[in-house]
Amino acid sequence: MQNRKELKQFLKELLVSYNKDVEKEIDVAGAVIYRINLEEKIPEILMIKRAPDDNWPNVFEFPRGKCDRGPKEKIIDCLKREVREETGLKFKVISYLNKYTYVADKGKRRSTQYNYLCELDPPDQEVQLSKEHSEHKWITSKGQVDLLAVAEIEDTLNLALERIVVQNV
Repeated sequence: MQNRKELKQFLKELLVSYNKDVEKEIDVAGAVIYRINLEEKIPEILMIKRAPDDNWPNVFEFPRGKCDRGPKEKIIDCLKREVREETGLKFKVISYLNKYTYVADKGKRRSTQYNYLCELDPPDQEVQLSKEHSEHKWITSKGQVDLLAVAEIEDTLNLALERIVVQNV
């Protein structure tokens, strides 16, 4: 965050789930993409950093995006489209993780984000970020990245790490 005003706005939009000024509701698909680090044999999760000139500048997040292609767009199709647009990656969906609701667009839009655990497939792909993001990191724990991790993102990251460990034991 650039300053306290942006930080306050970010927290307000993300933490408030219901607002009387909401004009629009939209679904969002989020991909918690992981790969196994072959050298260290540990799971890594992809986090991408929003561009400095984007909404919520310089915040790390999972690849995600609005499902705004009409009522017939399925959430998994939206997920694949958004990840491809933001990262250029191919992946397979492993399982549904969780969902959370937040208000954005200065309180005008309520979004429900559906998060899915996804495995990078094939595992040796390079991330190709869109102009919406400026950086990416592969992390092994929520404390590794210096990010503004609101409770929902932390919960999703913890849940994903638990499932990955169980799946790869």
